[in-house]
Amino acid sequence: MLLRHGLPSPLPRRRAPLRRLAMSSTSATPPSTSASAAAEYHCRTKHSLTAGYARGPGRLDWANQPNPFLRFAPAPQLPLPNPPPHALSAGPIPYPALFHSPPPPPPPEPLTVDSLSALLFHSLALSAWKSTGLSTWSLRVNPSSGNLHPTEAHILFPHPREPGRLAVAHYAPRDHLLEVRAMAPAGECGAILPAPATAVLALSSVFWREAWKYGERAFRYCNHDVGHALAAVAVAAAALGWDAKVLDGLSYEDLGRLVGVDKGSLAATPEELPNRVVKGKAPWVERQHPDCTVLLFPAGSEPEVDYGRMSDALRRFDGLDWVGKANALSKDHVVWDVIYRTAEEVKKHGPAPEERFVVMPWRKSPAMSEGLYKQLTVQEVVRRRRSAVDMDGVHVMGRDMFYQMLLHCLPSGEADSGERQGKQCALPFRVLPWDAEVHAALFVHRITGLPKGLYFLVRNEEHFGALQRAMRQDFEWVRPEGCPDGLPLYRLMKGDCQRLAMQISCFQEIASHGCFSLGMIARFEPVLHDKGEWMYPRLFWETGVLGQVLYLEAHAVGISATGIGCYFDDAGKFCNNPLLAYIS
Repeated sequence: MLLRHGLPSPLPRRRAPLRRLAMSSTSATPPSTSASAAAEYHCRTKHSLTAGYARGPGRLDWANQPNPFLRFAPAPQLPLPNPPPHALSAGPIPYPALFHSPPPPPPPEPLTVDSLSALLFHSLALSAWKSTGLSTWSLRVNPSSGNLHPTEAHILFPHPREPGRLAVAHYAPRDHLLEVRAMAPAGECGAILPAPATAVLALSSVFWREAWKYGERAFRYCNHDVGHALAAVAVAAAALGWDAKVLDGLSYEDLGRLVGVDKGSLAATPEELPNRVVKGKAPWVERQHPDCTVLLFPAGSEPEVDYGRMSDALRRFDGLDWVGKANALSKDHVVWDVIYRTAEEVKKHGPAPEERFVVMPWRKSPAMSEGLYKQLTVQEVVRRRRSAVDMDGVHVMGRDMFYQMLLHCLPSGEADSGERQGKQCALPFRVLPWDAEVHAALFVHRITGLPKGLYFLVRNEEHFGALQRAMRQDFEWVRPEGCPDGLPLYRLMKGDCQRLAMQISCFQEIASHGCFSLGMIARFEPVLHDKGEWMYPRLFWETGVLGQVLYLEAHAVGISATGIGCYFDDAGKFCNNPLLAYIS
């Protein structure tokens, strides 16, 4: 998907008019001739200047807008301090210090109700309420496509009030509390929470929340939002002195047992999925789809994870006494069949060959000058982040500020001499257990001392040669003036790209009115072929992590950013090679 971040001056904002609703993320891959379900879905859901928009509802059925808040009554509730107390030992942390100070982060907090509250309050909680006329809606710390928030969170942790037992709880952001759905015996601790791990956090998606507005493209949006949530959790955890890493060796079935997808759902998934769009009452589309599980542990430690033991322990969760039944989110539904069939095809059914849980060494992010940032704490930045709805088309960004933001987009942080970028060691990319697969193409509109034009950030330098061969041969690949040595940024061509940026983004002016905009480009067919179809959603997770970094960087320097998911894939092709895809 193409995510664009335009960065305006902090002027009063006006709400942008409602734009065409068939918005989503797509690829530059030509029609697939392979048997890849991911590639076929990716091509099917393109927006095209000539063939039209991908299939969507056309108009919004406001009477059936899904409830953004899932609850499991009558599960016992564990209230969390709201806001969390300031007495935690780490205290407020200046935003740059979390990235630039010698790693690891502050001394780890013990697991308590207060520290759990702080983790969720600064990652997945509500951040504000807005209203206009008769309409009222909430905003959250983690961004979401269309503010629809398909992502649900569950956490497994030693219950602070029942020693010797593990609680399996669902997080309810509206009331900032945990719904304790099941209790596991202490005997499972060693397998599921290997010392010195603190907790396990699982993310799941309700596809229907996004499909209600975006139709077939919802699967992309949901996985992009998973990436936003992963980054938000990783940053909040680091502020508590914790590290966070996806447990990618667990299977889809393992994740389902941890989330309790079959416990308290309104309806079971049909044994035979439909092969066409179906309208009517279909409560099974409100089920959660397990996405991933994150291990939280003290920064600087390395828990010894045994995926086999962990999977065996999770199988016994089927026998736990689960409490609570999910509330209905809508009265009627539309079943966009391709979403569920694709989700079925890209499930991961266990660890890849020789897959191990590895904690990368902590690396601080490169810094040009901390004076570029406002005097804000990490906690203030994550809670105040907003998505801009308009841009002034006037503000000019300084070149050093631009370079500093891109330095924080590098996965490896401050790499050792001679070491190439690509390993995901820096915050928050270290939450992902694979080498970087996503790069950024940047349309520079107004950067002091930098010519307008098309630029490219190579986030994994092992891909450099393949990128050059795959792209247009007339691209310059020139390092821009003043670019720091550790920033693999290249100018591809000079020229005013504002009209092109607007055209690619479904003619939305906001794409040309920022200081710069960017699109994310991933290795596509090689990743799916070499690793498996299960990497498809993970490419979106990586773009979501990168997008959250840009959101936080913009707010930390005193401006704003936004994401645009509606764009014409082939209108902005940089290459004619199926090895690469626009994705986010």
